[in-house]
Amino acid sequence: MSSMDLREPSPSDASDALSEFLSRQKERYLDAVARGTAGEWTVVMGNEAGDLDSLASAIAYAYYAGVVSKHAPTIPLVQTPREDLHLRAENLHALALAGVDPALLLTISDLPSSSSSSPFPSTKFVLVDHNRLAPAFSHPSARVVAVVDHHADEGLYADTADPRLIEVPTGSCASIVARLLQHTGMRIPRELATLLLCSILVDTGGLKPGGKAEDADRAAAAFLAPLSTLSLTCQNEALIQTETQITTQDASSEELHAVAPIQALNATLQTRKASVAHLGTRDLLRRDYKEYTYTLPRGADVCVGLASVPVGLHAWLSREPGGAFGTEAEAWMRTRELDVLGVLTSFRDAESEHSGKSGRGKHRREQLYVVRDKALAETLFSGLEESEELKLKRRKWKDYDLTKEKVGFGGDVAVRVWKQKNVDATRKTTAPLVKSIIEGEGRGKGASL
Repeated sequence: MSSMDLREPSPSDASDALSEFLSRQKERYLDAVARGTAGEWTVVMGNEAGDLDSLASAIAYAYYAGVVSKHAPTIPLVQTPREDLHLRAENLHALALAGVDPALLLTISDLPSSSSSSPFPSTKFVLVDHNRLAPAFSHPSARVVAVVDHHADEGLYADTADPRLIEVPTGSCASIVARLLQHTGMRIPRELATLLLCSILVDTGGLKPGGKAEDADRAAAAFLAPLSTLSLTCQNEALIQTETQITTQDASSEELHAVAPIQALNATLQTRKASVAHLGTRDLLRRDYKEYTYTLPRGADVCVGLASVPVGLHAWLSREPGGAFGTEAEAWMRTRELDVLGVLTSFRDAESEHSGKSGRGKHRREQLYVVRDKALAETLFSGLEESEELKLKRRKWKDYDLTKEKVGFGGDVAVRVWKQKNVDATRKTTAPLVKSIIEGEGRGKGASL
């Protein structure tokens, strides 16, 4: 039998080394920014979507570099504006379990706005959960000194990044960072182990066999679980709680997904991640958002934004006032100066006839694109429909009991919606495909992903 005691650590039963590290580094870094000496610092950051993997990996690598490896001085940066942290309930839950107050995080809102005349105050960067430095940080003296990622390798920074670890496929970047910490042989704070474990569970669906989890994820989770604030008593699964820690004795990492406390933690995190009913269109679009700049064969740049949203279009549109969806989507495109906006939905069909054996509903995906240029739209739409990887089936607004006008899109944009029949293909698949179509490297059918 298994039991679980998962709670926020108190001063009496947990080290606050991670909180102390974050608080100290934030105070020192902001002081350096004010004094004009932040160029001495290395900034560790995840991608702009700000998911739990980016958050946990940035914090963990900064700890690894600044405390374990004694690299000085290092600060984790969250690209999410502070006022948007609430959009990801799973992040806040994981931080609470790790005993970390979000106020201790350095966010992009805490720093002066960057421009050509006033560049970002630091020049050395570590990229985690992505492997291309965003334009906002790419001034002439910027240097990427390390990369840890699990997305498609863009082949950059081979001459400056050490380490440069880009491992595809791997379910979670946090797994790669955890391995770096493990190889030091030092005991990491329980709070940090908890944060990394939460990230791995979210990204791999709880290490479910046949899902996104790879061997690296299972091995990292087996390393982290006994060190975390997740207290386990598993007499038959070789995870044994002692008075001071949880130790793993001959436990196979393949068995960890079946441990009841792991399953319970994953269920909580997934529920928090999917709880977006209170968010309107603008919040849903920016909650899990990534931006890319691609170049047409004729040389013009195309700005593409891809928003991953954990709710189906039918449910989304039905709760918006007439025309609000399209109006908000086009407003977001103007705000971000986008040529293309892609909305990638992922949800479970709650209708009883689709509930399946699990009772949770069948997993569904959709893709919606809004494109300003009609010629670009024709190229992009054709390429997407030819993709053997996505397996898109075109839908019409009448499928949602709506017309384009009632959805709120104006006549100056091209809009198309599809059902995505390959539900295993995520944004990590879609973004390279969109790039290959726009840049003319290949159509959807033949593009190498």
